[in-house]
Amino acid sequence: MTDDRRKEKVLHTRIPAALELQVKRLAEGLRVPVSNLVRNMIEDAITVATRMRDSVGQPSTTARRAAADHAELAAVYGWQPLTLNTTAPCARCGRSMVPGDDALLGLTDRPQAERLFLCLDCRPTPSPRRAPARKSSPRNPFAKEK
Repeated sequence: MTDDRRKEKVLHTRIPAALELQVKRLAEGLRVPVSNLVRNMIEDAITVATRMRDSVGQPSTTARRAAADHAELAAVYGWQPLTLNTTAPCARCGRSMVPGDDALLGLTDRPQAERLFLCLDCRPTPSPRRAPARKSSPRNPFAKEK
């Protein structure tokens, strides 16, 4: 016998009869011994529980990236519509945009800042309270209204 084999212990537990039938049927369907199935299920449950415990209170990679994205997007003072001539991800949802897609370029005061693009689905919408009533625009947007 190997050292690992001698270190194994037997664990007894009481379970409802219905659960015993489910475990036996599952083991039979998978063609594995009940003891192996139960051992693997316990190991998997402990792994999942440990990961969940370790992640509580710690922002996930996605959450940390979202916080960084929020700070970058907060530096944008305006969005310029354009047609992409390159592949770029949306700074908000991460969707990949390709040449020819309509997008918005984030304008910032930061020199050497990474360019931020938004897909049209993520475009900011004006608040109903602040959205001014738009008049039809003249042909020349810089021409004074009469």
